[in-house]
Amino acid sequence: MKKDKIEKSEVMQHLRKYNEQEIFYQKYQQKKQDKKTLQVFLKDYDKDDLKRKQIYIEEFLSKAHKEFEQEDTMWSGEEKDIDVRKYNRFMPHLSAVHDFFEIIYVLENEMFLEVEDESFCLQTGDIGFIPPNTIHKPIIMEDTIAFQMMIRKSTFQKVFFKMLKGTNVISDFFLNALYVNENQNVLIFHSHLDNDISDSFLQLYQENYNQLPGHQLIINNLFEVLLCFLLRLEFTYIKINQVKQHNDMRAIQMLQYIQQHCEHVTIKEMADVFNFSKAYVSKYITRNLGKSFSEILQEIRLEKACEMLKSSYVQIDNIAAAVGYQNVEHFIRLFKRKYQQTPHQYRLNNR
Repeated sequence: MKKDKIEKSEVMQHLRKYNEQEIFYQKYQQKKQDKKTLQVFLKDYDKDDLKRKQIYIEEFLSKAHKEFEQEDTMWSGEEKDIDVRKYNRFMPHLSAVHDFFEIIYVLENEMFLEVEDESFCLQTGDIGFIPPNTIHKPIIMEDTIAFQMMIRKSTFQKVFFKMLKGTNVISDFFLNALYVNENQNVLIFHSHLDNDISDSFLQLYQENYNQLPGHQLIINNLFEVLLCFLLRLEFTYIKINQVKQHNDMRAIQMLQYIQQHCEHVTIKEMADVFNFSKAYVSKYITRNLGKSFSEILQEIRLEKACEMLKSSYVQIDNIAAAVGYQNVEHFIRLFKRKYQQTPHQYRLNNR
């Protein structure tokens, strides 16, 4: 059945109205008080059908949080980078884990978020960034309006590559989440209902719901603008909750150096800059980042090439040279191996 389009003036009314999932959860919570009543109630529902509708209850989750959505199944057959939903009220308090980024924005009232052994209260205007592979439990109040934004891990490496550069708190957080092993920090912004930020989230939700032609491109651009608005917030409004803190910030410093000098950086240069031997730097990077120096350098170079292909008309051989490959044929082979298309095809598909 085709959805009715919602206008900008109707978004808040639409959010306050109970959707199909919330109606189910409300009935489920009422029936759950009695085991027999619950069994009769659930007989009318199919497990797979509920899962397709993103409805999760413990009776149908044999593996608990491990059955929750993963990037390869959530976006199966879709070219979407970002999905924006309303956090459903009356939702059971279940732990979840997934391999994509999740961003929570509380528009009205408050909610709680449990990560590992920590519990955070997200109040009106708060934005929480949860990295991939982080076990978390959202607890939504009955009168809470909150957004749940899900973003492919690969999106930050390709679409928003330029946002990872620099030494700001957002780039540090995403570099940690993308490359550093076992580092599960939660990034929280206290926006105090900043108008630009709340308008961005409302527009993101509207575009995602209406799905008009070009909506994904608009969503990607709106999200980039949203990150810029977050960077404008005063430093005192930003907090990193250290659930599993990485003890040595050198890993992030090394990643930032590789990003900023990817055109020419070598392991010897890294050793000189950080005052270690080449062997130590090589082992340190592999141990802390889970990939070798050459693997990380290749990823960063190809990510930068993607950004240049999408945002410029620079010739491909010049792009190859700009990211550090003097042999354009070698660059094309590496690019095709990673993205299953040539740089020329990528440019055409992402214009």
